Amino acid sequence: MAFHFNIARDDLLKAAGSQQNITGKNRTLAILSNILVEVEQDHVIFTGTDLDIGLKQVIPAEVFEKGVLTLPAKKLYELARESASPILTFQEEKKNWVKITAGSSVYRLAGMISDEFPQFPLYDQNSMVELDTAAIADLIDKTMFSIAQDKENMFTLTAALLEKVEEGDKKYLQMISSDGHRLSIMKREVGESVNELQMNPVTLIPRRGIQEIRKFCEERDTFMMGIEEKQAVLQADDSLLIIRLLEGEFPDFQTILDVIPRDNIIRINRLSFLESLKRINLFTEDLFHAIKMEINDNMMVLTSQNADFGSAKDDLKIEYNGDPLTLGFNCRYFIDALQVMEGETIEACINSDESPCLISSEDDEGFLSIIMPMKL
Repeated sequence: MAFHFNIARDDLLKAAGSQQNITGKNRTLAILSNILVEVEQDHVIFTGTDLDIGLKQVIPAEVFEKGVLTLPAKKLYELARESASPILTFQEEKKNWVKITAGSSVYRLAGMISDEFPQFPLYDQNSMVELDTAAIADLIDKTMFSIAQDKENMFTLTAALLEKVEEGDKKYLQMISSDGHRLSIMKREVGESVNELQMNPVTLIPRRGIQEIRKFCEERDTFMMGIEEKQAVLQADDSLLIIRLLEGEFPDFQTILDVIPRDNIIRINRLSFLESLKRINLFTEDLFHAIKMEINDNMMVLTSQNADFGSAKDDLKIEYNGDPLTLGFNCRYFIDALQVMEGETIEACINSDESPCLISSEDDEGFLSIIMPMKL
């Protein structure tokens, strides 16, 4: 049956915007660039997938005729974004064409029948538990920046590791990420409901899945989440997100933590350090962003050099009474960590000129960042 409905422009823009980030990533099936549009009695269900991530959304609508068709996600988003009309009317015509009326504008959009659209994954409703979005968003914000890019040889580093942790009577969720040159760990206390959250021996959520979970956290206080053998499931009143998990082993990060001494501590004002690093980074080479840190008494001297443009030097007051140190690091790694941290003062533990640097803050409980050194 040919559908016919009215939908609010803002609702369509929000839904199509979320969907177009997922659709079109899989180049092997043309229909995966489309959204499945299922028009029901008083709402429209939008479904998009690239076979790794699937998103289903229920959007209120004024429905005159029910029906099912798939429409191109990108074009729907562009149409909603540019439209000045608060209401858009969709009316299916012959041969899968859809007439879209938005105020004085009329469009005809080519659709595709839904027969070849993949079936949305099944999931276990009973495995879902309620989680606080603020806690999940914090886990992601403090770790997503150090997930490896897809070109990484060790493919499990292109995902974040999610774990449940118990310390005494407190329950935590912990997220860990690494690109082989740095490691980020964030632990957040969560409610008793996490006891019911089933976890795999290794739960690896790929980078794009992490990004979609972060978007799912926006404009919500809580959502339901379940971890199954091969997928993570998130559910809210109007949306359902399913992410295929990666299989494999994550590096033994606990061993790295255990071998880093915590007694040679440098205390630095976080914002002053961050601003200094940004200035020094202007004169680093684009590929490695290498800088030199010279630490002695209560002073840190940062220097960088670029073969084409010149050099930079910046002095920074610190609290330190250990042996002098001369170190090389990727400046961007420090900037990324400091930008997501909280608190006025950070502590950097560096044992020698060739040891990794462990960054933490008393005002940012649960967060640790480890940055490997570079040879100068």
